[in-house]
Amino acid sequence: MKRFPCLVLDANVIILLFQHGLWDAVVERCELILSEVVVEEADFFIDDAGVQHRINLQPDIDAGRVRVVAIAVTEVAAFRARFDPLYVQKLDDGETESLAFCLREGDPYRLCSSDAIVFKVLSVVDRSEQGVSLEEVLQVVGLGRPLSRQFTKAFREECRSRGLQDRLAGIGLKKV
Repeated sequence: MKRFPCLVLDANVIILLFQHGLWDAVVERCELILSEVVVEEADFFIDDAGVQHRINLQPDIDAGRVRVVAIAVTEVAAFRARFDPLYVQKLDDGETESLAFCLREGDPYRLCSSDAIVFKVLSVVDRSEQGVSLEEVLQVVGLGRPLSRQFTKAFREECRSRGLQDRLAGIGLKKV
């Protein structure tokens, strides 16, 4: 079985993995890294019956199956300062911390999200190869299944393309 290395997850991906009962299998098959903020954001999911369930990541963190990283407030502020308000307003704290970490660390770190802004930011800074969809991750580790559009490779590529268009139009990064 192939492992997916250096995979940083956004909260929306964690929530979906719990909803679909895939969390434990993904933990076994991926080297997972979560930002401190994402750990806080991924606190519950709602099942198909509408029942809310608490997400407890602590056992996996304590056992060393999931690594948690923190980014200094100054580094997060410097990261946000690179982008124009149009982009910054769409970034939540977990996405910001995860992006700052991935961009600082570089290859082979990959960020898995379902938020368009994540893939657009990566394109604007010419690092789109660091973005990956949940669909792509699940296929690599042998857990492939149909997912809603925002978790697919097609969605990631569409957002990457829009980010590239923004970059060419001078949108996204602050003018220096």
